[in-house]
Amino acid sequence: MAEVLLVTKTSAWDWHGAWYQSQFQKGSLPEWDYNRIRQSHDEHQETVVRAREQLTKVKISFREVNVDKKDWTPDGDTAFVLTLGGDGTLLSASHRVQSNNMTLIGIRSSGSSVGYLCAGGADRLADIVAKIKTDSIPFKEASRVRAEILPNDGSAPRMSDPALNDFLYSNANPAATTRYRISLADRVEEHKSSGLWVSTALGSTAGIYAAGGVIMPRNDTNFQYVVRELYRAPGKNFYLVNGFFDPDQKSLMIENRCEQAIIAADGNHGVMKLGWGDRIVFQRAPSIKIAQG
Repeated sequence: MAEVLLVTKTSAWDWHGAWYQSQFQKGSLPEWDYNRIRQSHDEHQETVVRAREQLTKVKISFREVNVDKKDWTPDGDTAFVLTLGGDGTLLSASHRVQSNNMTLIGIRSSGSSVGYLCAGGADRLADIVAKIKTDSIPFKEASRVRAEILPNDGSAPRMSDPALNDFLYSNANPAATTRYRISLADRVEEHKSSGLWVSTALGSTAGIYAAGGVIMPRNDTNFQYVVRELYRAPGKNFYLVNGFFDPDQKSLMIENRCEQAIIAADGNHGVMKLGWGDRIVFQRAPSIKIAQG
């Protein structure tokens, strides 16, 4: 059984290398862009090799998985989940960590990867692995949110994976109006908008902030919601436009009034489809330990 779960990603070159090559040869892809994509892939592969070498050097048992595969979960005795990629890889891997008895460690594997949530780049690998060996890596606990879907057809409820950053609820067609009923505590409103963000404190610097939300202290255990581009009908007052809630005290619920809608966790790292009348209840998920740089 593995003490460290090493999580790698499929690079853009792995996915689309032949297409990039053909576009470059046609002159449709600039040389600088082609070189950037290839360099990012090469740097990532070098980081993967270095991580294996460092873990083997200090005799740490590890198991390696690809974050894009569907058939893996951490073992019960996994103490550390070490992701190689960027924030996207870390967010995707976090969905598989269902409890807070593991520490999630992100390594930014190339110069073009975004790594706000990562503990460091490839140059920090030796130091981070040494701290794994001595169980001395610093971390902070981060709150997570999950969504329970209550289908209108009476079928069994569905539960999302825990989201570390946020959820976005919207019409399945992003250009169409999102119609829904929103309720928080005893207040209920009918909305027409572009959808709704729900975020954790950690996710408050991401999409919800761009939509008009506020940055929360990272240790805040409340969740934030922001309605996007609300249609304000003349003569009507709306109160459930933005704010904060503690799901242990007040339930935020969305009743979908679109023929087809979606709720997406942490960007495109988990999408659930919704039908007319399906309800979404946002709940607290187990917190997670995120290693600090």
